[in-house]
Amino acid sequence: MSSRNRSTAFRDYSAVLVILGVFYTLALVAWLLSGAIFYLVNFVLIGTSIGLGMGLWPVLTRRRRDRARQLSQALVGGYLFFGLGVGLIYILFGVIAPENMQIEGFFFWLLAGEFAAAVIHYAVAKIIGPFIFNRGWCGWACWTAALLDFLPWKRSSGRLPRGWGHLRYGVFCLSASLVLFSVYLFGINLKTNFGFVDLTGKYASMGRTYQDLWLIPELWWFLVGNLLYYRAGIVLAIALRDNRAFCKYLCPIIVFLKFGAKFSLLKIKADPQKCTICGACEKICPMDIEITRYM
Repeated sequence: MSSRNRSTAFRDYSAVLVILGVFYTLALVAWLLSGAIFYLVNFVLIGTSIGLGMGLWPVLTRRRRDRARQLSQALVGGYLFFGLGVGLIYILFGVIAPENMQIEGFFFWLLAGEFAAAVIHYAVAKIIGPFIFNRGWCGWACWTAALLDFLPWKRSSGRLPRGWGHLRYGVFCLSASLVLFSVYLFGINLKTNFGFVDLTGKYASMGRTYQDLWLIPELWWFLVGNLLYYRAGIVLAIALRDNRAFCKYLCPIIVFLKFGAKFSLLKIKADPQKCTICGACEKICPMDIEITRYM
């Protein structure tokens, strides 16, 4: 293999190596420090799923490359939704313990001072993580975008005026206010929301146990929150003929992502030696990113 080919191969797979390195290191460190094998399983699953999609990206033809990203979205988003959100991953440990992985769940757990799955998820994917992998969460792991990507309007119809994007900050404040009012005015907090189904009878003294998964309040917070997000996303997509309209105008996660993305290790950039400034990449970008600005 020539030095040029080796350079090209390394560039194609450099992002994969970074992602695998970050998640596997995180898995080992979290496991060794806590002694909980859950962290090893959790981060190895997520890192391998993302790495698989990113590894397939340079192998597939240009027309099929988006399937690699969608595979990663389905694997990671599916695990976070069903494994952690619905709590099915904990069957390995003898319980089913749903946890609200939506932003409201993050606020509930944070106010309770508990460093659990939702807090870890937001720290890794949306607060600290963007300093390394930018807004990779949105395109490669988000369970909301994973469903919206199957809608028929693949190409963006163009962004609405800049002020529409400020709606995301309103949704963020609304979510935070809902949790604050619930906790301080109505006494609805993590203790009243959290519970689990004990499959073995070993954990009856460790918290609120339920006989039926559907009786657990935190599961309903998670499901209803997702239902509202999906409904808003589909309505916006139909109205604006744009699959990613929800991501551009309503998704509150951008409040977390925006700062770290400015200093990210991995960034989109145009190759000045190949770019003819034809604008073709910007026309097909579902998020309307002005790629020629990143020369």
